[in-house]
Amino acid sequence: MKKNIIIIAGLVVIILAITLTLANNKKKINASKEVVDRSEVPVYVSTFNVEQLPLQGALNVPAVLSANEEASISAGTSGKIVYLNIELGSKVSKGQVLGVVDVKQKELNLKSTELNVEKLEKDYERDKVLLQGNAATESAVTKTKYDYETNKIQADVIKQQIKDGNIVSPINGIITEKKLVAGEYVNTGAKVASVVDISKLKAVVFVSESDVFKLKEGDPVNVSTEVFPGTVFKGKISFISPKGDDNHNYRVEIAVANNNSIRLKAGIYVIAEFNVGETSTALQIPKRALVEGVKNPYVFIASGNKSLKRKISIGREVGENVVVLSGLNPGEQVITDGQINLIDGSKIETAKK
Repeated sequence: MKKNIIIIAGLVVIILAITLTLANNKKKINASKEVVDRSEVPVYVSTFNVEQLPLQGALNVPAVLSANEEASISAGTSGKIVYLNIELGSKVSKGQVLGVVDVKQKELNLKSTELNVEKLEKDYERDKVLLQGNAATESAVTKTKYDYETNKIQADVIKQQIKDGNIVSPINGIITEKKLVAGEYVNTGAKVASVVDISKLKAVVFVSESDVFKLKEGDPVNVSTEVFPGTVFKGKISFISPKGDDNHNYRVEIAVANNNSIRLKAGIYVIAEFNVGETSTALQIPKRALVEGVKNPYVFIASGNKSLKRKISIGREVGENVVVLSGLNPGEQVITDGQINLIDGSKIETAKK
């Protein structure tokens, strides 16, 4: 009996020890998972005073090249595609027949309708003669004429549907998408493929009102890209919008010939350089202040001991700087270093210079 009591007591002690150990371990694990509040820990940053700085005679503006023309190749009529002679990358010409939709049923309908037209034409001529001899009524002749004209129109409609059975390219270019293959059924107007013309490319930029009046259609433009360093592509201004946007910027389109030994592609990031031939000033900040670069321009400004996120609109690049078209004011402090660790409202401390 005494022995049993000792054994039970020993088991109780062991269980208590295990329980205490597990509880202690759980506290340590939970403590390691707790998020450390760093909201009051300042991020050290460097700032730049936003101000008007000199501009040279060259106006550099970022842009993305786009295709001169893009189009969908569609079916003009419904039916099963008999053949489709295109692949991704195929070069096609405007008006080229690329495939055919089965129109056999329409051809049979056309024959039937044309037979009706022949019959109704004869009936109409006969009824006109009978009307002259008072052997037919005018209403009967009118009805025959109506049926005859209606079937003629129906025949023309079917002829057009048969003609629309040809799948043709609306522009010169290269096939970039193929959605259907031979043997599939296609509805009228359904997209079969996509074609892009990159024999010419265009770049769209937005120029401030202070610069746009220095440009005119036909002016030459030098286009460069980091993809081909040291190579300058020739372009010219093809369009200047007569209306500015809410930020007083004007849309300018640049046509770029793509028949050089180096073939450009749509979607390439480029810099368009205009020669405006004057020296002026503009609001500028260092490019390194842009958190995600020029493609999504926003910055953080220092407001007391807090950072504020600010979306901005930018213009040309000037060396290591970029022109600010809207979103910042002279005298504001834009953060140039340390912004990778910031969010809107982060506590900051400006590094001493």
